[in-house]
Amino acid sequence: MLRVEGLVAGYYGSTVLDGIDFTSRSGVTLVIGPNGAGKSTLIRSIVGLLRPVLGRIEFDGHPIQSLRAEAIAKLGIATVPERARLFRELRVIDNLRIGSRLAERRGEAVDFEADMKAALALFPDLKPKLPDRASGLSGGQQQMLSIARALVTHPRLLVMDEPTTGLHPTLVKELVVKIEEVARGLPILLTEQNVMQTVPIASQVYLLEAGRIVLSGSSAEVLADDRVRRVYLGERREGPEPLPAGGS
Repeated sequence: MLRVEGLVAGYYGSTVLDGIDFTSRSGVTLVIGPNGAGKSTLIRSIVGLLRPVLGRIEFDGHPIQSLRAEAIAKLGIATVPERARLFRELRVIDNLRIGSRLAERRGEAVDFEADMKAALALFPDLKPKLPDRASGLSGGQQQMLSIARALVTHPRLLVMDEPTTGLHPTLVKELVVKIEEVARGLPILLTEQNVMQTVPIASQVYLLEAGRIVLSGSSAEVLADDRVRRVYLGERREGPEPLPAGGS
């Protein structure tokens, strides 16, 4: 559904992404990499918050790299940004209604009550919070609301930028299970630093370092890569330890 070719992007004359190529199809397409690798810049370029310098971004075969964010959202690309950006002073239910209105503006047949019921079935912790302000939710609940709000827009592609950032490890595991469940019926483009938890649920994985894709493959292929295991999973290389300087 989504194809990126030769993408170059950055800020104020500084290049952050330098010739990115990848394709996102069904299931979870995962982009991993360290802080500063360019993951958020990639997401901003795809959803229209940053105009690329060079390259082509296609959604269902149509170029979108020159479209504004509102036009891209109307095509059915929903975004869950890093650190959930909610309407904090509005109630939980009102945040969901705002997402539903985007589907209405696209001409979708909307049944808000049914859509909300489906979202709450996925995130039942939100149900008793519907009349509460979003500002009163825990960090994990805010991220769940951000995803639920995206889902009620009837998206054709869900783009998620490091959704586990700042969450307790227990919540990370819970959220990853939910993401995997959503991906059974909706393509997801996901960026993450959390390699151990997210790579196993991905159908395709890309490793982004210093603005370039340096490795790609299935989850099994990426997890089998020696450098990924050492640098991102903290595993030590097999074999004898190096001798200290001056040792014999």
